[in-house]
Amino acid sequence: MKLACALVVIMALPFAALADRPVDVTGVYQSNWGEVRLVQHGKRITGTYVCCGGGTINGELSGDRVMRYRWHQPELDGVGLWRIDGDRLDGTWGTRTVDDGGRWTLTRVPDAQLAN
Repeated sequence: MKLACALVVIMALPFAALADRPVDVTGVYQSNWGEVRLVQHGKRITGTYVCCGGGTINGELSGDRVMRYRWHQPELDGVGLWRIDGDRLDGTWGTRTVDDGGRWTLTRVPDAQLAN
């Protein structure tokens, strides 16, 4: 019985370590609104995007794998929210609320594709 309990604990350790691994969204992404580049420093995230003449993103991790952000373009600003799931950020953007503009889904571009 003790051996079985010890094996369960030992086998569960790698999975617990993966679950607690810190989020890092730094990278280049393709999205339904074009290319997005993000850089993370601790909980703060900054970035740029090419859509609509280009713009900037300033965000912060909040809660469990959630990023709240502000976006800015020369003629317009707004807010948004992404839920982080591995190499995918699934969320919304808006001008008055985080979702009155629509969906904004990002998928990280693998490093190997960046070299090409």
